[in-house]
Amino acid sequence: MDNRFYQAFDLETLEGDRSRSDHRSVFQVDRDRIIFSYAFRRLQSKTQVFQSGQYDFYRTRLTHSIEVARIGRSICDFLKADEDSPLEEDFFIDPDLVEAVGLAHDLGHPPFGHIGERKLQQLMRDHGGFEGNAQTLRILAEIIYERKDSPRGMNPTRAFLDGVLKYKALYRELAGGGGIDQKEYPDNHFIYDEQAKLREFVLGIDGKDLPEADNLNNL
Repeated sequence: MDNRFYQAFDLETLEGDRSRSDHRSVFQVDRDRIIFSYAFRRLQSKTQVFQSGQYDFYRTRLTHSIEVARIGRSICDFLKADEDSPLEEDFFIDPDLVEAVGLAHDLGHPPFGHIGERKLQQLMRDHGGFEGNAQTLRILAEIIYERKDSPRGMNPTRAFLDGVLKYKALYRELAGGGGIDQKEYPDNHFIYDEQAKLREFVLGIDGKDLPEADNLNNL
């Protein structure tokens, strides 16, 4: 059954049509490619929280991502089942898409939580910056391969990338055009300058039609 909640625009993939027919939906493919990726498995080595004296296990980015994905999928099920919901059998938020976004949302975060992210940003200020969400976008578009002979990236759908992408402003846009004193560089909430084309794909609009930088992250 078709889902009227999504249009062909949402289902388009970054590198064009996927290579072969599949019994899965495009969002199920997105989810499965995350689960079987090295980037996802590496999250088991990135600690989230450890409460000494109370528990005998670490909470990792992996366990956190699995929990987020499960909560997101449950919310989709609840909204579809709610009698007062405007959703219908053929018009609903796709739980596979939401699960994929939940599984992928922390792929680009480094070890040591936000402290590690801030330290990497300090070290990379003069070299394009470091931002966890921008790094997630890079992993999805360039590092997780669709298949062994793929040029690069997992060829994600537009809706999936849009769900993962938290920020829309480029590093140079928030720095006032770049090339200025490093104290004026943004600390976070940006994507990398070289991701401008990815932003255009996600939003479906040409770069010249974008709003001012201060308003980009509100899109």
